Amino acid sequence: MGKLLDRLLEGSHAYRVIREADGYTLVSQQDCLDEFSELVREAVDHAGEDFVVFPVCDGSHRYSEMFVMPMDDAPPSD
Repeated sequence: MGKLLDRLLEGSHAYRVIREADGYTLVSQQDCLDEFSELVREAVDHAGEDFVVFPVCDGSHRYSEMFVMPMDDAPPSD
């Protein structure tokens, strides 16, 4: 995994991490929406090789959740 993905999945005081079947949901703490939103923007800017992200906007240019799906390192089966 890449450094940013590792850092996202460690969690922080700004959000909690929930394990899902295909990835992780990161949920912002209500008093940390601005800090979490900055992290979401960073993740969106760096997504692509190690992971993809699906952010959830709260309607005011801030993000309340983000689903992170790590890219599978296994080659596709034929």
